[in-house]
Amino acid sequence: MKIAVVGAPATGKTALVSTLASHLDTLQVSDAPSPDTLQTGRYDRVLLMGLDQPGVTPAQQAADAALRAQLAATGLAFGVVYGKDERERLCAALRLIDPQDGPAPRWTGVCEKCADPDCELRLFTALKNSKAAEHPPA
Repeated sequence: MKIAVVGAPATGKTALVSTLASHLDTLQVSDAPSPDTLQTGRYDRVLLMGLDQPGVTPAQQAADAALRAQLAATGLAFGVVYGKDERERLCAALRLIDPQDGPAPRWTGVCEKCADPDCELRLFTALKNSKAAEHPPA
């Protein structure tokens, strides 16, 4: 199986490629695919490194946005790899490469960018309830 790992600079893509290659020696993993090889479908999976590490710079955000736009423009399906350390990122990448039966477990934290309607409802309901408790009607 051929895997392409893309991401903004300093997001850990080279480390993930190295870990994946040593973990599964049957994979052909690249952290520097050219745009034309991505478009021709030479890769079975495309993984994008998420910007969830501390200290994200504006340059990383711009590079990430450009990569996402490029992937969307070419119609390529991709998975985003998140994790607080290399082990979590490896686990996330492996789930994207070889999904197990059933959907991935849902994330249950509060996040301003998760786009999960249930999560958003819980967030705003909690905010509304906390504001109502601070300012009871007169």
